[in-house]
Amino acid sequence: MKTNFFQQIAGLGFNGNYLLNIHQDETGVQTVSVVLKKEKAVNGLPPMIFKATAEELDERFFEELAKPVKQTAGLITNIESYQKELEKAKKNAKPDKDKTAKANPAEQEEDDKDDENDLFTPPEDDKQAKAEKKRLYDETMEKVKELAQHTKYAEALANLPDVADYPDKAEAIEAKRKNLQAGKEAYDKLTASFND
Repeated sequence: MKTNFFQQIAGLGFNGNYLLNIHQDETGVQTVSVVLKKEKAVNGLPPMIFKATAEELDERFFEELAKPVKQTAGLITNIESYQKELEKAKKNAKPDKDKTAKANPAEQEEDDKDDENDLFTPPEDDKQAKAEKKRLYDETMEKVKELAQHTKYAEALANLPDVADYPDKAEAIEAKRKNLQAGKEAYDKLTASFND
């Protein structure tokens, strides 16, 4: 049997990860969840969900998927470009400050105060940022736990935090991933035996 599935994926023009989960219910309706990821550019993008029969998905899946993939790729590209330009602007702004500091030391003190409140440069020991990151991690892990309790292992795996974002939680994330994968495999075997 020859398919052109991977050629269709390549034709979408998104360079990154496609996380694809497919669930088929007892009536033959399939739910396909697609999440796009690209390094650390954008986290927390919601999945694109398609629900139809296998025949309908064969006919229109890539047609329906193309537009949101293009929009998401554009969003990620814009964010990456913005971050690069922001870094350039920061580098270019520092020499100007050094020149004005030599001319007027009073303004230098005021500029230093502004640097403390710079929204684009988080302080290195920012307790609030760490607390927010921990809160997001805890919320995500709670959501993953709830999905697993409802035997939605594929969605739970897709929502699992990225180890690159939480290197200090790498062991816990990997352990959870293995646990979810084992649960998914057991559930898939169980549903397959019921369907036979």
